[in-house]
Amino acid sequence: MKEPFQYPDIFYNEVILYLETKWNRRLNDHERHVLIEGYRFGRMIEAENEMQIMFAK
Repeated sequence: MKEPFQYPDIFYNEVILYLETKWNRRLNDHERHVLIEGYRFGRMIEAENEMQIMFAK
């Protein structure tokens, strides 16, 4: 995989709400954008690792 997938907004909203609750403030637009890109990248790496495990057996 070279390009992360787009996910439904509900996935992004969940992680945004988590950080806003943890930090006790609303995230600004830049923080939201960075968080979404990080989420997409993390999910891509996770999927690649799972595929490696599946094909290693």
